[in-house]
Order: sequence, then structure tokens, then C-alpha cells
Amino acid sequence: MKRAGARALQGMAMAPGAPLGWLLIRSMSGASPAAELAAEPGLYLYMAFGTLVIFALFGFILGDREDRLERSNRALEDLAITDGLTGLRNRRYFQARLDEEQAERRRTGVPLALAIIDLDYFKRVNDQHGHVAGDDVLVNVARAISSVTRQGETEARVGGEEFALLLPGSDAEAGRDAAERVRSAIAAAETRLRDGTVLRITASAGVASTAEMPDATSAELYRAADRALYDAKAAGRNRTVVAGSHASTKYQDALTGTSEAEHE
Repeated sequence: MKRAGARALQGMAMAPGAPLGWLLIRSMSGASPAAELAAEPGLYLYMAFGTLVIFALFGFILGDREDRLERSNRALEDLAITDGLTGLRNRRYFQARLDEEQAERRRTGVPLALAIIDLDYFKRVNDQHGHVAGDDVLVNVARAISSVTRQGETEARVGGEEFALLLPGSDAEAGRDAAERVRSAIAAAETRLRDGTVLRITASAGVASTAEMPDATSAELYRAADRALYDAKAAGRNRTVVAGSHASTKYQDALTGTSEAEHE
């Protein structure tokens, strides 16, 4: 309604143009403006009021259409960056935010941490209970993640059962704390299936930060966090591993390593 009201006011401001225009035409024909107004006061009042109503109504309708178009465009933009199942931001949005935060980090020197969280043995949920149950679990996990995400952090679903957390201003230790917060919330969440079965699932997380990897690009930071996640899986799952820590492979391996086993 913002534009609708503004357009209506604009229309009202233009309304005096009609009687003034007619008065000007009459004056050019030799009539005195004062005499013209005195002779036809009702006509000029009618013209002023009529154009006021018409222009205000026209402006309101035009502004309302602009408002609706803007809302539709925003809705389409939101759909393009939102995961349709969980309602979290999608990988496209997350990648854009990662690049933006990397640019900001290079400008200010403030560190940036990234956590990748992958559900443990999620394939078994689909195999044993079906994909509808799997979708229910993903939705519930997304709720658990959102419930513990703090202001300034960006959470997203970046793969089938893979989620990511972007943490501006965080070093590896702060990133680990945030990942642990999410991992614990996922482990505590229960999903009640439509047949009454209650499922609980755990997750593993990998963390990397530019505080410890100052020259890392967005792709290298992501790959380092992903390799740390792989190490968390290999170490027994349901845990968080920081890239470059004693529990993880070396930082250089994360940057140069290529093939990795699929997460499960």
C-alpha cells in the first residue's frame, strides 16, 4: 500500500490543474479571471472536486498495481534463493553470501568461518522408512538449525542432507562452537513420522576459518571445511572437526586433495 498512497497523493496534487487550465483558456479568450470565477463558481468547484477524486483514484489504482508487482517480484526472488522443502536458503544464495563475506573480510580483515554439517546415515532413513519420512526428517532438522542460529549467521541447505553455516567474525574455535550448537540441536530433535514412529538422527560437522587460513579463497575454504567433515565421519560421526586440527588432515591436503568418499 506504500506506493498506492503515494500515487493517490500525487494525483490529488495534480487535480487543480484542470480548473486552472480551463481558467487560463477563458482568460486567453478575453475573460477576466476574477469575473470568470465569480460567474461560474459551481463549475470550477465541480471541476476541482471531480478531478481530485478521479486523479486520486487513478493514482491509487496505479500505485496498488506497482505494489503488487513489487511483492510478486520479491516473492519470485525469494523462491530463487530458498530451498523448497526446508525453507532454508539454498546453495545458490549461500555461495553468493560466502563470496560477499569473503570480499568484506579482505577489506576489513575480520575473519570468516564456515561450517558444513551432514546428517549421519541419512540414506538408511530413506531406505527403511521411505522418502516422505526422509523429507520430514530434513524439515525437522532445518527447524532445529534455525532455532539455534544467531543474528548475523547464515544457514542453508546446500545438498541432499548437507547444511552449511556461514559465520562472519569467527575464528576456527568460534566456528566450532557454532557447529557444536547446531550438531547438539540436531541430535536432540525428534521427528515423529506419520505412522507414529519417532526418529532421532545425528550429524557430523567440519569447520574452517580464514583466521587460520588467511589466503584461502571461497572454494578453498569450503573444500577445507568439507574435508574436515569427511574426517569427522571417519572418526566415528556425531562430532565436529576443525580443519588443520590434530583430528583433521593437514591444511594443505584440504587445498590439494581431490577425490573424497561420499558422505553418509
